Amino acid sequence: MRILIPLPQEGSRLSRAFQVYLNAAILVAAEEMRRDPLPLLYTIPHERLKYQAEPWSGSGVEEFADPWTVYRRGWGDCDDLVIYRAAELLVRGYPVHALIRHETANDKYHTQVRREFDGLIEDPSLERLGRPCLFPPY
Repeated sequence: MRILIPLPQEGSRLSRAFQVYLNAAILVAAEEMRRDPLPLLYTIPHERLKYQAEPWSGSGVEEFADPWTVYRRGWGDCDDLVIYRAAELLVRGYPVHALIRHETANDKYHTQVRREFDGLIEDPSLERLGRPCLFPPY
């Protein structure tokens, strides 16, 4: 099922709204993963599951794909991969939440996973590109 939710168009109001919906999607995915587990994100070979921007990127439409859709189609953008990774960490008992970063230079938004248990930031998009994905707290 697809649900269209209009959000504020810019700035901090958009960042806050985006974060609320993204964290809600993570909680829903974690609940479903308890019943219908998937392979751990970082154990899936890079050639089987990649980071990829949504084909409609820049059109004003954002999809929060659930982990099963990401796994089935073999790709996800930053928020899709954050939902997958954060949900699997929650299922394993680790407190996490989505971190929204607004890149003002190009007016784009990027999502990462903030691990509350050790303060580190994970970037599943970088991991899917074969790059180091852990960062110290901001």
